Amino acid sequence: MLPALCGAEPGASGTVRQRVRSVPFKLAGTPEGNIPDGLYRHSITIYRDGRAAAALDELRDAVRDCAEQPVGKVKSRQKLLPSSGYGDESVLFEMRKPFLDVNDQPTGDEEVRLIRAIRIGNVVTVLWEQGWEGSSSPKSQVDADSRRAVLAIRNWLR
Repeated sequence: MLPALCGAEPGASGTVRQRVRSVPFKLAGTPEGNIPDGLYRHSITIYRDGRAAAALDELRDAVRDCAEQPVGKVKSRQKLLPSSGYGDESVLFEMRKPFLDVNDQPTGDEEVRLIRAIRIGNVVTVLWEQGWEGSSSPKSQVDADSRRAVLAIRNWLR
């Protein structure tokens, strides 16, 4: 499950099976009973042999080829960010656009979404940070959740 990237469909071929879910989370220190601090669109995809690495190559190309795209009344800008140390390989990119108020007017702030795809063998997991009620999650949270996702997939694959 990836955001729209100018119509590209990275990794669409070679898929054997995929599951997608929404996962709310709380930051460390959030009091019990508070609303979640953020939400992920989380997917796990199993690819035919050799296609998982190709899917990440296609994703890198799609982000590079779609540096800017219209999203409603505003433009979203996409940019690859450094990402290493997650699984066999990983891709991290941001989607950045003006934050809109309830009347669809820019507030002067920006909404930033981080998306990390992690490959472990023939499996790719994607964590697409969604924020909560207009918030953006810190990169440190996405990094920590990415490490947990890698551990979970490695345990599952044993």
